[in-house]
Parts: sequence; C-alpha cells; structure tokens
Amino acid sequence: MLAACGNQSQGNKQHEQASFKNEPTSTKPSDVQKTIEDSNALWYAAGGVNKKSESGMEAFYFNKNTNRVTIYNVTKYYKSYSAAKSANALNKEGTVRYTFKTDANNQTVIKFAGKLSDIPMTQTMTFKDTTTGTNNATKIGLSGYKVVRDVDYDKTNAVFVQADN
Repeated sequence: MLAACGNQSQGNKQHEQASFKNEPTSTKPSDVQKTIEDSNALWYAAGGVNKKSESGMEAFYFNKNTNRVTIYNVTKYYKSYSAAKSANALNKEGTVRYTFKTDANNQTVIKFAGKLSDIPMTQTMTFKDTTTGTNNATKIGLSGYKVVRDVDYDKTNAVFVQADN
C-alpha cells in the first residue's frame, strides 16, 4: 500500500508528509548520501515493503565518520536500531567499507566491499526512485528507495528503506 498515489490536494500532501516525515525527495547523489548517512537509523534491503523471506533480510547501520557499515540479518522491520538491539534481533554478518559514487547515467550507486561472515563480498546498489509504504505485519511506515542490487553480477530489484519516526 503506497501512500503517495495519483493526484492529491495540497491538504493530503501535508498529511502525507506528516505520515512519512523521513521520506526522501530525490535520488540525486548528494541527497541520497545525506539522507542515508544523517539518518542514524537501520536501513533495510528487501524484495519489497511487504515481501516475505524465509531467510530474513539485511539491515544496514552506517557510520559516516569511518565510511563503514555494519550489516545484520533480521527477521522483520523494527522502528529503530535501539528497538532491534533490545529485542536481540541483530544477527551481525560483518562490517564493510562503503563509498558513494555516480554511474554513467548520473544515478547514485553505493559500493560495499569487505568480508561478511569471513567471506569476501562486493555489492552495489543503484538508486532508481523513491518509495514509501507500510509493512502489513509490523504496521511500521517505511520510506526510502527502489534500488537494483548487484551481488556477484546477480542483479535484483529491491527496496532500501528505513522506518519512519
């Protein structure tokens, strides 16, 4: 269920902004980097806002001071990093370096490189569009981006979202 569909009056847009106050407004490289690094939130990579997975999904916690991101496996969306930590739900896969760049089509790309569970890994995420929605199971509002993930030359469409506060 998307919150921003079709033509809406200005009043509805104000309501939408209240519902999704963390909603990214652009996929411009500088905007994406600022939104992700300044959020101090878990970012989830999943097949969709309501896509179910037997193996869970990855949650990313960025540290802009070190250009490193800690990647966890989680079974559901959490309202905050502290809520996931309190629930002992953060199964750490590893910490890797990340860099933001722009591709030939002027699209934002994050490159991740390092070891996850002691296995070398390189992954990229190319940012295509913004997205919002509510996860039906947790009732948590989510906002972020539609991305293409490339892991070892295997490209998949996904969402890269954070919980709205």
